[in-house]
Amino acid sequence: MAKVKGLVVQVPKADGEGAKNKLREAGALDPRRIVSSDSEYVYIPVLEEIEGFENIEYELEEKALRKSFKDLLAEKFGGEVAGGILSSYDVVGDIAIIQIPKEISKHEEEIGELLLRADNKIKVVLKKAGGREGEFRITKLVYLAGEKRTETEYVENGVRMRLDVAKAYFSPRLGTERKRIMDEVGDKENVLILFAGVGPFALEIGKKKPNAKVVGIELNPEAVKYFKENIRLNKLKNVSAELGDAKKVVKEKFASWADRIAMPLPMGAEEFLDSAFLAAKPGCIIHFYKLLEKEGGFEKAKGLVEAAAKKADRNIEFIFEKEVRPYSAAKAQVVLDFRVD
Repeated sequence: MAKVKGLVVQVPKADGEGAKNKLREAGALDPRRIVSSDSEYVYIPVLEEIEGFENIEYELEEKALRKSFKDLLAEKFGGEVAGGILSSYDVVGDIAIIQIPKEISKHEEEIGELLLRADNKIKVVLKKAGGREGEFRITKLVYLAGEKRTETEYVENGVRMRLDVAKAYFSPRLGTERKRIMDEVGDKENVLILFAGVGPFALEIGKKKPNAKVVGIELNPEAVKYFKENIRLNKLKNVSAELGDAKKVVKEKFASWADRIAMPLPMGAEEFLDSAFLAAKPGCIIHFYKLLEKEGGFEKAKGLVEAAAKKADRNIEFIFEKEVRPYSAAKAQVVLDFRVD
């Protein structure tokens, strides 16, 4: 490994660890070179002269820089293919979920190994093998590399979540949107999450707003199992998970209950707007999500909401709209926030 001469601070060996920690906290360490020592001193690489230390020029070994996944792919398959793979690459906990172009599918296991090499935080690589399917809209996944498991732990906005990516729908790409809703919730609101999955919206709101009452409804029993485990994991007393069809559960338990409702279902949420209106108190805020064509998408989403409001004999006011995440060149997931009177 090559040695490079550069600026270091020289400290007595007994003081080395303390000095290194202090320099790290100050953001002064040079990450490109490796700390060294001899019988008397420790030599710590720094980016500039540090007051209060002895600063000298000293040769240290360079760190071996880890190549990025994109670089490794470009070396093997070319830059155009590398960009295509990266565009559909998600990480949930320590599991990477990747989409492999058909033209290089015969190399998919090697691609999985390249991803493990590029990112030491990733322990499992899985491949998407089709779209969402079945009653619970689960994406079929195929093992490519790393540890043979589909369960992981994911941390978002201070909340720990355990889940099995092969058994429950989960999108890490909604993290920013979950934080937005979490920050808007009032301290003592009743919050209802339809299609709650393993609980990300409910858990994050519950932790941020301990005086709010948060209920998540989910049809998938595997997702509810993890949702309940995550409630215990985060020690939340104000969050509960309901197993069942949202229409039935709302009618039986939550009519005129909610101050706020989130409907984070990518496709088909409009079929449950009648239940959302049934659950909504006057003044309730509803966050409605829909996957639509980018061209004219908001107008179509508003039309769906207006038709459902008319049928339920409720007045609404649209208060916010946003493209949440791109889905393809032509489609995106959008959110509409509206108030119900």
